Amino acid sequence: MNKSIARMSVAFLALAAVIVWLTPTMAQQKFLEKIRKHYNLDRSNGKCTLCHEERPREEPSRKNLNGFGKAIQGHADMKPLLGKDENYAFTAKELDTFDAVVTKIENEDSDADKATNREEMELGTYPGDAKSVPEKAKLEKYRKDRPAAPAPAKKEEQK
Repeated sequence: MNKSIARMSVAFLALAAVIVWLTPTMAQQKFLEKIRKHYNLDRSNGKCTLCHEERPREEPSRKNLNGFGKAIQGHADMKPLLGKDENYAFTAKELDTFDAVVTKIENEDSDADKATNREEMELGTYPGDAKSVPEKAKLEKYRKDRPAAPAPAKKEEQK
């Protein structure tokens, strides 16, 4: 009887480990929902690979952020939001902070492919993956239809 209980316990633990391993990490799901809404992304480009590298048998985590994810995480305003587990309930103010950070870095090129983060998201490519680049004609049309905002004034010019 004791051997039977031990076998059942081992089988239960093995099953629990498999379930945990197969369950996606949802710690930052609210961030993904926020960015989807902000940029009107669908599920084809508004998914975990927006901020994370895709690695076999590895769930999204802070260990596999791509350039865009690292730019978000590295922003000073994000510091209070980092390290929360999947059970943490982000407040509306915290989600607004995340949204503001993404907006602040939207004119950067996190993957150095010559398209800004915003251009990539709006054209359906990934701002953290240099291999994912908008088609040249679409990018040119996008830029023609939406002239860039003027560059920020230099400190001497602001005086």
